[in-house]
Amino acid sequence: MAKKMMVRVDDRLIHGQVLTQWVSTINAQKIVVIDDEISKDKMRKNILKFAAPDDIKISILSAERAVEVWNKNKFGNFNVFVLFRDVNMIRKCKDLGLVFLDISLGQMSIIDDRKQIYRQLGLSEAEAQTLLDLEKEGLNIYFQMIPTDKKESLEMIKKVFPNVA
Repeated sequence: MAKKMMVRVDDRLIHGQVLTQWVSTINAQKIVVIDDEISKDKMRKNILKFAAPDDIKISILSAERAVEVWNKNKFGNFNVFVLFRDVNMIRKCKDLGLVFLDISLGQMSIIDDRKQIYRQLGLSEAEAQTLLDLEKEGLNIYFQMIPTDKKESLEMIKKVFPNVA
């Protein structure tokens, strides 16, 4: 079972800020990326593995495989940093039975139909609704760009998308 664990959404996945600031908050020995698309793409998997230092174990799993691994050994006997690229994978994992109670939201590029919610974080109305639904289901989800920032509630979503509840 994971000794310590932190879960974060950041569409950049493994990058400088994650490695220099977030991973050190729990002295992570392992990073688990959960993403159906990337788990099937050998080139993208290799790029992510190359981005991390040699002393950090990297696993890139589909949602289904993440549930299997979790049910088997809770991601192993490591301090684990779990990364998602988007909120839809969190929803899928929860629906499959893998539930993370605390989730930090970082950068999600403000592209397509996404509107700026918090600093460099954009959400579509559907993504906003997904997050609020997950929060109603008992997950503690908050905005936090870097570890020294104050954790911000999801309330600001309602200012940008007044129709979500």
